[in-house]
Amino acid sequence: MVALPERTDLQLGSRRWPVQVEGAAFAWFEGSFRLVSLPTAALTSERQIRFDLLTAGESVLSVGLVLRNHLLRPRGAGRDDPAADALHTFVLQVLDRIREAEPSGAGDDWDDLGTGWARLRTAWLERDAQIEEARRDLIVEHAEQLPAHITEIAIHPRRVLKRTRELLPIDRIQELDTACLEWLIRQPGVTVAEKAGPRQRLLGIAREEHLDTLENRVLKDFLRLSVEAASVWQRENRRFHNSERARLVGRYLALCRMHHRELCAAGIGDPMPPVAPNFVLQQDSRYRVIWRAYRELLSAEQRMDDLWRWQCRLWSDFARLVVVMGVQELCDKPSALSPLFVRREQASGRWSDTLGLLGVFLIDLNGRSYVAEVCDASQLPRNDTSRAKLASWQYALGCTALIRLIDLWSGHCASLCVWAMHSATAETLPLTELVASADEALSTAIRQEGLRNGEQLRARGLVIRSAPPGKTEYATQAGQVYGLTLAIGSEHIREALGECTLILQDSLERLFA
Repeated sequence: MVALPERTDLQLGSRRWPVQVEGAAFAWFEGSFRLVSLPTAALTSERQIRFDLLTAGESVLSVGLVLRNHLLRPRGAGRDDPAADALHTFVLQVLDRIREAEPSGAGDDWDDLGTGWARLRTAWLERDAQIEEARRDLIVEHAEQLPAHITEIAIHPRRVLKRTRELLPIDRIQELDTACLEWLIRQPGVTVAEKAGPRQRLLGIAREEHLDTLENRVLKDFLRLSVEAASVWQRENRRFHNSERARLVGRYLALCRMHHRELCAAGIGDPMPPVAPNFVLQQDSRYRVIWRAYRELLSAEQRMDDLWRWQCRLWSDFARLVVVMGVQELCDKPSALSPLFVRREQASGRWSDTLGLLGVFLIDLNGRSYVAEVCDASQLPRNDTSRAKLASWQYALGCTALIRLIDLWSGHCASLCVWAMHSATAETLPLTELVASADEALSTAIRQEGLRNGEQLRARGLVIRSAPPGKTEYATQAGQVYGLTLAIGSEHIREALGECTLILQDSLERLFA
């Protein structure tokens, strides 16, 4: 995330992804700035980032960055990286937790706008921990449906006759073209036998079977992608290696690897992207199945790459839902919640679709009644009077969410700033350092606002850091900021949400202590 002057645009050099603006503009050093999020690297070629700052459409500054110690998305066999595999599994688990707000069947639809939150509550708090099983991904569906098709095509791939001009014995020549006749005329001699020379060979048309066609290149590349996808799936689900689903994918992996080697040995090349389908890929009953599965794999690869690039925003998306659920646990009275939808495709890492004001709650703390408004700090307010609009200093802090607590007796207002922190490196920053940094930033903002407006702000902070396997830390505190890590496996989500609720309660109580 970087801060830019409001009237300056940021363009990633040679990248097609747009930057993502986070929140509204804020005053800083006698200027107006805004925060933007940058995608992280999924491929080796993306570790070097170059971006241009544009003012009025003209470049004013070009900056290059190099991502070091950064984990790339796991790929196929021979690229085993335990840290990357663990992070990949964690990212998929975060997405699973968010998508538990989706309808589960025909009897569960979107007509009731509150059901998204109800589904999350059921999945996270009320449903017993499910016995986990190996993930049913696209590669599992292919392993169930395609082995017979692959075997049939790989054993009998489509062949075409290739016409070439070669020096052939006279008795084997069956066809001549204009070029062959021109060559014959230029040869010394009067009769055909004399022109054939001592070896009695003439230039003629030879036909030979040819396998290096577009459809076979697509088949070969499909097998390569299948091997990579199956290898990644096996590493992610190695703890289920004795399950029937894991054995099915293992057999499919061996089949694809064997036939891929055969096609490589046959001299079949690789397709040049982007691949435009020919008549055979579209109309042949055998190859049409492969072409459809090939496009599914390419789309899945693209979606997973985008998910990896925007994993920090994915974690922020999840953290906002956790905060709403935590505050709701403190509320014994009816509350007002934003409609919650889950997008079919991500929007730069964001899957939930909500209003800027996520919820309004009436809660009791220390015998007093308060109104708690949970705001999404990353969304632009619809207008200047919107309840979702934050103060300039709150946007400057780069909060993920903000809880505005209003005392019903005095009308005084206090704020709890929430930061969602996630790292795509092998070594994450210690929670104590993150909390100390957040406390320093919050204290500076409170002091500057006090000097500017002559009033003392009531504000505290909460850092919610991701916790891939082996990265969990105990909750900590520095000054006015708490910090905790969240383990989001289905067997841990209830316990993690309970801990978050307790810390939220303590933080809110201290705002008016």
